Amino acid sequence: MSPQRLNLLLLLAMSGCLGLAWMLGRNDAQPNVELMLEAQMSRSPAFRTFAPNPNFADGMTLRTPPAGTIPRGEMPLHYGTAPTEAVRAGQELHNPLAVTSPAVQERGAAVFATYCQVCHGPTGLGDGPVTRRGVPPPLSMLTGKAVQMKDGEMFHVISYGQGNMSAHAVQLSPSDRWAVVAYVRQLQKQLSVPPGVRLAETVKLFQGNCAACHGTDGSGTIMRAKLPNIPDFTSQAWQVSQTDVEIINRIDFGDMPNMPTFRYILSRNQILALGAYIRMFASTARTPTAAPPPGPVAANLPPEKIFRDYCMACHNVDGRGAIVRPAMPDIPDFTSAQWHATSKPNADLVNAVLSGGKFMPPMKDKLSVADAEKMVKFIRGFKDGKQVVALESLEVPKEPVAMPPGIISKPATAPAAQVAAKPVTSSSSEPKTQPPVSPAVSAEVGQRVRAGAVIFRQYCIVCHGPDGTGSIMRANLPPIPDFNNPNWQLEHSDPQLLVSILEGKGTLMPANRGRITEDQARDLVAYVRAFGPAELRVSTPTAQSDFEQRFNALQQQWETLEKQLNALPAAPPPKR
Repeated sequence: MSPQRLNLLLLLAMSGCLGLAWMLGRNDAQPNVELMLEAQMSRSPAFRTFAPNPNFADGMTLRTPPAGTIPRGEMPLHYGTAPTEAVRAGQELHNPLAVTSPAVQERGAAVFATYCQVCHGPTGLGDGPVTRRGVPPPLSMLTGKAVQMKDGEMFHVISYGQGNMSAHAVQLSPSDRWAVVAYVRQLQKQLSVPPGVRLAETVKLFQGNCAACHGTDGSGTIMRAKLPNIPDFTSQAWQVSQTDVEIINRIDFGDMPNMPTFRYILSRNQILALGAYIRMFASTARTPTAAPPPGPVAANLPPEKIFRDYCMACHNVDGRGAIVRPAMPDIPDFTSAQWHATSKPNADLVNAVLSGGKFMPPMKDKLSVADAEKMVKFIRGFKDGKQVVALESLEVPKEPVAMPPGIISKPATAPAAQVAAKPVTSSSSEPKTQPPVSPAVSAEVGQRVRAGAVIFRQYCIVCHGPDGTGSIMRANLPPIPDFNNPNWQLEHSDPQLLVSILEGKGTLMPANRGRITEDQARDLVAYVRAFGPAELRVSTPTAQSDFEQRFNALQQQWETLEKQLNALPAAPPPKR
């Protein structure tokens, strides 16, 4: 190679190396070499996004977009985050995707598995893996509110979140959110009834956990001699006086000292299923069994409490007994010094309390000898009007009314509110027809029955008994009615019962005007009506359907309550 060509190649190699070195060492943050006199043609006056900017007071370049602007390719969602806004979205928004398309379902399943399954579980039942780590389980998407929720409302919840659920509008595009809605709808069609919630399984659940005390028929007669306050699920008076929340809470948290908690033994759906099953006892046929003879019960209560429960209805708060003296002229006046001077010795009075008398029901099945001795001493305190027993509050308590221990009698049957039209033979007239009444009990009637239960316990239970049959006093008061008798229920109107309660009836039923108001008397009428017997339903083909309807209604009510509780503001931490 000639020297000229070699020099040329060396020159080109050096030029290439210098050019490469210049390119690698160049600072991209600096503008290029300006070859033109107009600097603005080679240098942009725009500020970088996060660079300082002296043109604004806060010195920032990045600005909040003007109102009404939207990102490119996005559609605006003009709704707030409140639950009412979710309802409005349900009315105004509709799924724009072809929900039955395999591509949409496949995309929805993929998004659900990535973002939703960890909490909601693979079927949407609310049993995802995080719930086994102490995270509160989300609401089931297979029943209740989720089934009734419109597509737009579900889209709003996915976008903005609700309760413990966080917003997913940042992670998911609108099309992905709509695809999830379409996939959830498919899950709801495939699993219309939650897995594991069946009447047959619930019956086994009841028999394995509850029947030992409550009996297979729900009457509680097995344990009533030892647990006088155990409820009778077949009694409509009890059924209407209890709310669904109270029943579920007792299964969930127990009611010490006798009712254990099942919160850590049964799942939430099993507890709800038991609540639905308990509601079915009032309309299930059963043959009343003879109750075992009651044994002595040690009340072990304060004498004031015993007096209110068993004595006050006749002897009144001051011990004078004036309210029933027209019907029971032999009733003593405990305030009379003469009666105390001429009355029997204390030992004989103890025996009278336990064994009863002409109008006095025996108390030996309710009180121990020690209790009777306390009561005799308490009765002596009425002398010369020195003692008055304060009335219990007639306000309806938040907790169910606890009836005092009473004698065992035949359980009340199902409610009169559920009676279908059927002939009822009367001993005094031609066969009558029970008017058909809707089985649904309104909230107002339920509230009245609950209020009436308080008044009945304070003024009526001593004579009419906790079951309303009057068997406690029938030997001494033959005309006392049996509230469970359908003929008696048909032959007495509400106005008649109201007058009898307020003004008394004959020489046996005392007047209660002045002790209770007219509104309280109406509550008592509603409670008396609840003792009426009902048509016993024995058809089994619809039992599963009836159970499912009750469970779904209870599930919806419970989910709504949970949503309301989750929406409450968190309590402030305690001050130290």
